[in-house]
Amino acid sequence: MPLGNHTSQFFANVYLGELDNFVKHNLKARYYLRYVDDFIILERNRERLEEYKTEISIFLQRNLKLELHPQKSSIIPLRRGITLLGFRAFCHFRLLKKSNQKRIEKRLQKFKRKLARGEISRERILLSMAGWEGYAKMANTYKLRKRIHEEAEKLLKETSGVKAEQSI
Repeated sequence: MPLGNHTSQFFANVYLGELDNFVKHNLKARYYLRYVDDFIILERNRERLEEYKTEISIFLQRNLKLELHPQKSSIIPLRRGITLLGFRAFCHFRLLKKSNQKRIEKRLQKFKRKLARGEISRERILLSMAGWEGYAKMANTYKLRKRIHEEAEKLLKETSGVKAEQSI
């Protein structure tokens, strides 16, 4: 489902509520998490996960006329980490996906060019960086956030010729 619109997210949740009930009440999966159209089931027994996958696939086809994505529905050991919502989640920590790290670095370069041309304000950059930092704080990213913060401070200092005193 395209998720650009908030109503798409809402309807995905309404439509897939049946899947939630099936997984929790019929399959009795103890550790089930779903966000819009992505879901995870944690289970120690691989055979049980294979059964869940088969039963979910049948349920989705019969009841909701949906299919599991063949490349995205897999059973993996938790020690390899789970990719969800832009993070790689492991048992005891979370990391940002590499693509999200690269995206913020590219965004900084884009801000530098736009700021030099007067196409963006320092305040807009600070707001964007604060939003990214709030997101990044949800993972184990202290060193990454510190490095990005320093790069943003340097960018603002170089471009304006004045020390960037506002906190990012």
